Amino acid sequence: MDSDEASKERISESVSSQLKDILDLVRKEATHVNYWNAYKRIQRLNLKVLNIPDEKKIKIALLSSFTIDPLGMYLDIKSRLVGLYPEIYIGPFNQYQQEIIDEGSKLYAFKPDVVILAVQAESLLGEDFCSEFVKSSGKERYQTEIIDQFERLLSLLTSRTDSLVLVNNFIVPSFTPFGILDNKVDMGLKSFFYGLNQRLTDLYRESTQVYVVDLEGVASKHGKSRCLNFQMYYRGSFVFSGSFLSVIADEYMGYIKALKNLSRKCIVLDLDNVLWGGIIGEDGFDGIRLGKDSPGNAYVDFQRLLLSYYNRGIILAINSRNNYEDAIKVIREHPYMVLREKHFAAMRINWQDKVQNMIELAEEINVGLDSMVFVDDNPREREQIKQALPQVLVVDIPPSPFLYRQALESLNDFNVLALTEEDKMRGEMYYARRMRKQLEKSMVSLEDFLRSLEMKIVIKHADDFTLPRITRLINKTNQFNLTTRRYTDVEIKKMRENRDEFDIYSLQVIDKFGDEGIVGVAIVRKEPQTWILDSFLMSCRVIGRKVETAFLAKIVADARKKDISTIVGEYIPTQKNAPVKSFYLDHGFRKFQQEGEVSRWGLDLTRSTVKIPEWLEVKDE
Repeated sequence: MDSDEASKERISESVSSQLKDILDLVRKEATHVNYWNAYKRIQRLNLKVLNIPDEKKIKIALLSSFTIDPLGMYLDIKSRLVGLYPEIYIGPFNQYQQEIIDEGSKLYAFKPDVVILAVQAESLLGEDFCSEFVKSSGKERYQTEIIDQFERLLSLLTSRTDSLVLVNNFIVPSFTPFGILDNKVDMGLKSFFYGLNQRLTDLYRESTQVYVVDLEGVASKHGKSRCLNFQMYYRGSFVFSGSFLSVIADEYMGYIKALKNLSRKCIVLDLDNVLWGGIIGEDGFDGIRLGKDSPGNAYVDFQRLLLSYYNRGIILAINSRNNYEDAIKVIREHPYMVLREKHFAAMRINWQDKVQNMIELAEEINVGLDSMVFVDDNPREREQIKQALPQVLVVDIPPSPFLYRQALESLNDFNVLALTEEDKMRGEMYYARRMRKQLEKSMVSLEDFLRSLEMKIVIKHADDFTLPRITRLINKTNQFNLTTRRYTDVEIKKMRENRDEFDIYSLQVIDKFGDEGIVGVAIVRKEPQTWILDSFLMSCRVIGRKVETAFLAKIVADARKKDISTIVGEYIPTQKNAPVKSFYLDHGFRKFQQEGEVSRWGLDLTRSTVKIPEWLEVKDE
């Protein structure tokens, strides 16, 4: 390393260290003053010296009908706290319509990843609307005009950008001129706003680009009397109070983390004083607190919350210092246990160090440590995990079990932008996976094991039903991913609609233990006489079963039917996809080009093909 490079590296390390120290102050005490000081200090750092990968960058545009600048500060710091490097554009005051309509506006030049549209109802209805509401007629017409206006603007916006669009619904007023008779008239003021919000939600229910943010729900939870600072509102059109700014920024971050694949996938739980009250080794089976009476009912309710997460695809695991036989007896037999053995993807119930247990759980479940959440009542155990495994999100649950549920519900780290059938089935899939492992241990050879699984694979082109799962796989799969190219929902949808230039395949695997769901994706870019595998990827949970060969064989067979002479496979190395480095070589491809990090491999279809393993039954649709 020459002196210039060494100097640059020292500067980069220094800036990174300063940034970490600044953010640590916010982590310790998340006050408005600390957020503001951190924001101003970060602006003075030369962040350009950092080598930031594209997947860690996020561009956020804020459009509003009121002064929204302070929200940008909160989004900036909250983005950095989860490892993102934000760039934020704030549109001019109350110019959101012009920004969207003008194709040459700064909004489109900015090319945002996320557009937040925050519009106050008064700016659409007129300042006198609420005061004149009692005498107003044609109230449904007002609703229709507002919805039509949103639809026109958002249709224009989504046609010009692939950004994720977050549009706030409207806060229902606490005051109504009808007083206690608001729900007695044909349409009271509150009913007007509730109806307006419902129509806005219904309009974008099926959209994969526009999401309606429940500002009304967030405001109700925070306390509507605390959402507005009247002094700041009348002085500078600040609609959100200081206390509410942080809350609404957290709500937006739920979407942003889901977009950037920063959501958590696995909750790892201690047992004693977490899933039940007391210590099983001391209090015994009949002595632990778990049941209908307090405080046992708090633990039952906490388990019900965890079960709801399980049913939507969050993985559950156990990391507990206990005698295995004592603990498993409670899980299997206690009449008030909501969570049973089948609900846990993996368990470490032993006297081993919990840090080592976490590492082993991540390896067994096959998720990254940065996908895990740790719940433990012991502050020393929590601190040990924080220090040793900073990638893990450690929940500082309160001392009282009555507040456990609230603590977990307050996290916005489990969100996804679409809930697929695979998500709902994930818990059952992990149980089936455990059964497969037991079967594999009993088999003499790998081929005998694969034959015994009675595997069937379904290969078909992307459709509306499979598109969300396909997009998710593209954006989260790292190990078995030949190019690791990431695409948004909108980009995938455009590819799917352009069948002359692209084909998108999905792979589903079924065996005698259950349906694995969609576990593979391939994107084919079509050129005259040549098909190029732009993306070829599979979930880690089916690696080693030779389904990748059958998947590739199907694409090769389709190409031959179309009289395509060559298939080109691309490989771009990353830190995680080294295991697939020889994939194309192993399937008869020959390397013909190296351009930077991209290596290209060709298969001459006039001379070669790829065969489906005989123990696999292939169904294409």
